[in-house]
Amino acid sequence: MAHRRDVQGYGPSPPKFLWPGGKRLALSIVFNYEEGSEHSVTTDGMVEGIGEFGPVDIDIRDVGMESVYDYGQRVGIWRILNLLRRYKVKATFFATARALELNKSAAKAIVMDGHEICDHGYSWTELFRMSEKEEREEIAMSIRAIERIVGRNPVGFYAREPSPNTLKILKGFKNFIYDSDSYADDIPYFERETGMLIVPYAPDSNDFHFHNPINRFSNSADFLTYLKDSFDTLYKESALDSKMMSAAFHVRIIGRPGRFPALERFLKYVKSKPNVWIATREEIARFWLEKFT
Repeated sequence: MAHRRDVQGYGPSPPKFLWPGGKRLALSIVFNYEEGSEHSVTTDGMVEGIGEFGPVDIDIRDVGMESVYDYGQRVGIWRILNLLRRYKVKATFFATARALELNKSAAKAIVMDGHEICDHGYSWTELFRMSEKEEREEIAMSIRAIERIVGRNPVGFYAREPSPNTLKILKGFKNFIYDSDSYADDIPYFERETGMLIVPYAPDSNDFHFHNPINRFSNSADFLTYLKDSFDTLYKESALDSKMMSAAFHVRIIGRPGRFPALERFLKYVKSKPNVWIATREEIARFWLEKFT
């Protein structure tokens, strides 16, 4: 079993460093691009249970839920890309290979705009359900598909549902320099067993909480307040020890008109602050590897 828990981390003595340009806070903007990879009885025999409303209560294709996800591909992705261009922000897209296959024009636009494609698996098949051999083959399939579509291998990985073998398997592939299947810290760290670089993610500053059955955010103001509170805390702490923040979005969720203002207002807010490095996760990972190896 490759993965063992480490609850001590850096403790009271985090590493002393500055991000590029002498910045104190690194901000990673992440967009989950998954639409078309959700569960469906037509693909994996499961009814997708997370969306704008509850799922159908029998094992049948849920065309209403499908249309909720389709919105991200048809509309949300373009609204988001246009905004990122206006604010001159580079982001990381946690992209399933299946979503990229279904909308190659969007995949091309993401790459042409200078954003990072992070491997989010081929689809939503949970890796923890697989044998080690099956998991390795599944990850290899997503790597091949992403390379075929965007012209380069991904350097980052985010499973959402990893297994205890995931980091060991990733280490065996030579293209991955980081994994983001951890929510355990405010700065990157090296996993002790495998030596894999972990660029931690965020389960809370995440628009996922708009969706049923979670429903923690009711409107864009709620979400924006939480994002700003998260940023302000880390920004204040970074005066003493440099920090990293992850702000997490989904194209089908934040891409909706009523939620979209939270994203735009957040970008405007953080762009007004000095000493903030808005970077892709690949940029953060490469900095960390150069600085601490």
